[in-house]
Amino acid sequence: MNMTTAMSTAEILEKAHERAKAAGKRHAGDMTPEEAHALLREHPDAVLVDVRSHPELDFVGMIEGGKHIPWQNYPGMTPNPDFDQQIKKEVTPNNILLLLCRTGGRSLAAAEHLAGLRYHHCYNILGGFEGKQDHQGQRGKVEGWKASGLPWKHK
Repeated sequence: MNMTTAMSTAEILEKAHERAKAAGKRHAGDMTPEEAHALLREHPDAVLVDVRSHPELDFVGMIEGGKHIPWQNYPGMTPNPDFDQQIKKEVTPNNILLLLCRTGGRSLAAAEHLAGLRYHHCYNILGGFEGKQDHQGQRGKVEGWKASGLPWKHK
């Protein structure tokens, strides 16, 4: 058993909160992919919200059971004007929202935005789905959901 599975939900949420607070962020917290995966397994109110674009899910992969609500629309990566309405249809402010994008930037922006809309349980997943590039310019090997060896699939 690794340390993440041994941590309680309260411990995971506290650690995530401390990370965000130390960075001066207003959303609930930043957690590792392993912590997010543990919460999804153990907490009934935890919901993964994948904010990547449709093509990213089609070509890069996805996490089963997640809600897909793009933060930006492809092509052009323009803000999704329907994001707030789509969130309201899928989750409640009482859900623990685990936000995921490609590398963690858009999900952080979405978490900060949702915190301003009184969603008090928004957590950014550090490193996103694929993380930063390695020395060969490839993603999915250094950090993020894929590099952590967590379950995912192609559409």
